[in-house]
Amino acid sequence: MIREKIDNLLREALKPLGYDLYHWELKWQGRKRVLLVYIDRPAGVTLDDCVRASRAIEELLESEDPIPGPYLLEVSSPGVERGLWEKWHYERALGKTIKVDLAKPIGGKKRLRARLQRVVGDAVELEVEGERISVPLGDILRAHVVYVPEER
Repeated sequence: MIREKIDNLLREALKPLGYDLYHWELKWQGRKRVLLVYIDRPAGVTLDDCVRASRAIEELLESEDPIPGPYLLEVSSPGVERGLWEKWHYERALGKTIKVDLAKPIGGKKRLRARLQRVVGDAVELEVEGERISVPLGDILRAHVVYVPEER
């Protein structure tokens, strides 16, 4: 319930500014709780965008107060080596090189470096060493884009 409330508030704060809510996490860093919010938009994200989004988020969260206790808000771009959590993240990364940690090994490997070819239903099609394989999204523990300059 709290996750849904925070998610809705973040989207509400970002929408009028033209930013996509890429991903967010509420986690502990040492003794402090941190609300880490990644924003994105087609033209990319600047430091000024992060400041503007941070102010809008802060204002709405202060008025609604969905998070009990103190926390630190951090707003950032997902970066060039962005994490891939949701299906639409993979769709935006088509053609890119990615690293994938798997729940079950494929060909004896639980970690793959591959080119993301397609998203089909609830699976991704990857090219690994010239071979195409299909991996269900549910079998991916963690994935992120690998920065390769010529793939920009």
